[in-house]
Amino acid sequence: MNYIKNSLRLAFHDPYQIAYRVAGKIKPDLLFRKYGKLAQLQGFDRLYIILSFDCDSPEDIPAAKIIHSYLNKRGLKGTFAVPGHLLSEGAGVYRRLSEEGADFINHGALPHVEKRNGRYWSKTFYDEMLIGEVIRDIKDGHQIFSSVIRHPPIGFRSPHFGTILNPLLMENIYRVLEELKYKYSSSTMPISGFRFGPVQKINGLHEIPLSGSYNRPLDVFDSWSNLISPYNPMVKNEYAVRLIQTVESLKNLNVSGVLNYYVDPAQVIENESFFRALDFLVESEIPSLYYPELIEMLR
Repeated sequence: MNYIKNSLRLAFHDPYQIAYRVAGKIKPDLLFRKYGKLAQLQGFDRLYIILSFDCDSPEDIPAAKIIHSYLNKRGLKGTFAVPGHLLSEGAGVYRRLSEEGADFINHGALPHVEKRNGRYWSKTFYDEMLIGEVIRDIKDGHQIFSSVIRHPPIGFRSPHFGTILNPLLMENIYRVLEELKYKYSSSTMPISGFRFGPVQKINGLHEIPLSGSYNRPLDVFDSWSNLISPYNPMVKNEYAVRLIQTVESLKNLNVSGVLNYYVDPAQVIENESFFRALDFLVESEIPSLYYPELIEMLR
């Protein structure tokens, strides 16, 4: 498990992280060129994208239907990460999406948000729980997933994964995933991708880090960090601008690799620029992948 300890240590001590955040000496094009070389060594000969959707609120249930329909009509592939309690609440919707080709990953069982004072607040942080409670949540999510989607999951994403800094906790998460015969996890920050490439092998498991944007390559590029406000939880038009700029910049640099992005469906469905950005992906001929397809492409 040296990878885990190294990757967590790098979040604070990696020279790329320090230089970019403190001194600003390493530019995005240098980071992405290095990343592209690592990606080529792993067998990726062009730029791909993975679109995943974290469905952490009840509003995401109807929003997921809209997202899925839009993706299907354009030949784009979507992966949905739904906490078990909401997977049960929206069982009819999510089962239908699965039957229509959407992919799903285990996202634990407990609620990830609660509504107070007119807005959602995050909850269920694995780094604040006992290891036994974390393992129980993963296994409960596994059981609910198997019941609702009608086949066992092979992929996992930790809730609020960016807060997990305890190597022992990560070791236990990966251990239980291996026991459950999972093929992959997507629960690490962009710095892991710049250090190790699009996919890291951890014993029998593949870890697929999330991605940043071109101008902020070390920060996860998601809808939550691009909201108008917590009280108006709709994504800004800037999100689509940055997505398009990132794809254009990496194509101009001829960078190979995988952009691994997620958003919350309810935060994007009323933003027309988000859907125009999806159309841009189609027009730019950027292939979208499911996580298992990415693993099959590894050299």
